Amino acid sequence: MKHVIALVVALMLILLITQAEDYFGKTNIRQLTMEKDQIDYYLSDFSIMAVESDGKVSYQLSGKHLSHWQGKRQSRIIAPEINTSAGFKLQSDHLLYDQATREISTDAEVFMTSPSGTMQSTGLTAKLDDHLLRLDSNVRSTYQVK
Repeated sequence: MKHVIALVVALMLILLITQAEDYFGKTNIRQLTMEKDQIDYYLSDFSIMAVESDGKVSYQLSGKHLSHWQGKRQSRIIAPEINTSAGFKLQSDHLLYDQATREISTDAEVFMTSPSGTMQSTGLTAKLDDHLLRLDSNVRSTYQVK
């Protein structure tokens, strides 16, 4: 279960992406009038790395497309893949991050791989503030006994 929690921490990288709006948007963001459903930025074929204080990469988030809606305070990632330095990997068709509730969710299939086995489910909900990870349905796992 500690390894699954490590994946939740990796998903917190998405927070970093949404915080980019604060960094890049300080100049004239108040002068912009945006509709709630209007995308304020997007990334295509992206890869973002989180680096620890000693310079080692702790995890990497990549995907085909990320769209962010400032009005809704949400981000949607198409084909996300999260890899941690401990050898854990999470893949899905898409993920939705809600900045207001700090929840990550998907109704698509989720594949998780670790050095000790694999896990698959249909749907995922991660509550980052509560350190809670829920696999919604059709959960299947295989573990290697050493």
